[in-house]
Amino acid sequence: MREEIKKSIIFIMLVLIISYVVGFSVIFLKSRIVFSQNFFTIFPIIYMYIPLFIVLIVEKYIFHKSLKDLGIYFKFNIYILLAIVMPIILIFLSLFSSLILKDISLNLNYFKPDYIALIILQGVIIGSTINALVALGEEFGWRGYLLKNLIHLGFYKSSLIIGFVWGIWHAPMVLLGLNYPDHEFLGIFMMVIFCILLTPIMVYLTLKSKSIITPSIFHGVLNAFGGLHWILLIGGNDLNIGITGFAGFIVLIIFNILLIPIFNKLNKELITTII
Repeated sequence: MREEIKKSIIFIMLVLIISYVVGFSVIFLKSRIVFSQNFFTIFPIIYMYIPLFIVLIVEKYIFHKSLKDLGIYFKFNIYILLAIVMPIILIFLSLFSSLILKDISLNLNYFKPDYIALIILQGVIIGSTINALVALGEEFGWRGYLLKNLIHLGFYKSSLIIGFVWGIWHAPMVLLGLNYPDHEFLGIFMMVIFCILLTPIMVYLTLKSKSIITPSIFHGVLNAFGGLHWILLIGGNDLNIGITGFAGFIVLIIFNILLIPIFNKLNKELITTII
C-alpha cells in the first residue's frame, strides 16, 4: 500500500473519531448543562481546527515527516480573486434560483442596491480575513494534507473522497444546528451532498494557486454570506433555499457541469505528471 494511502486512511479515521468524540460530547452535555452563548461562538472555531491538529499528529508523530510543502504561503494571483468572487456569485445565483420554488419571494425591505453593496463589502472584508483564518484549520486538513496524499488518484476521485469526508465530518455540527436547524438528521445527508458538490471548485483553485490560503479565502467568504437567504428571501425552509438547500445544489451542479472542460484539462495534466 502506498504511503500516501496509509496517511490518508489514518488521517480520516483520526479526524472523524476525535471530531465525533468532541462533537457528540457537546451534544450529550447540551441537554444537561446550560452553555453560554459565547460557548457556541467559540466551539465551532475549535472544531474547525481539529483537522489541523490531526495533520500535526499524523505527519509529525506517526510518520515523523516534515510539515513543509502543504501550501502555506500567500501570493496574490487570479485564483485568490476567484476565491473571493466565486462564492458571491454562487450565493446570489442560489438566492435567485430559490425564487423558482413555490411561495418564495424577495424581501424588498432589504433587497436594495445600497444595502446589498454594504453586505458584499462587509462579507468580502470579513470573509477574506477573519473567516479565512478560521477556515484555515479545516483547509489545512481537507485541501491541504488530504488532497496532497490523494491527488495521485486524479482530480475527480480525490475531489469525491475529500468532499464526502468533509461532509460527514460536519455531522455533529449539523446536529447542533449548523445550516439545517429544523432538519438536523436529514441535514447531515444534505451537508454531504453540499460538500461533494462544492469540493471540485475548491480543489481546482487549490491546485492552480498551489496554496491552501486560496480555498481558505473561498471558504471564509462563503461562510460570510452563508445566511444571507434568511435576510433577503421570504418563505422556504433550510432544506430548499440558499446555497446549502436544493436551490443551491441546482446552481452547484450547473456550475460543475460548465467547468467540466477545465476540470478535464487539469485532470489530464495531473495524470501526465503522475505517469
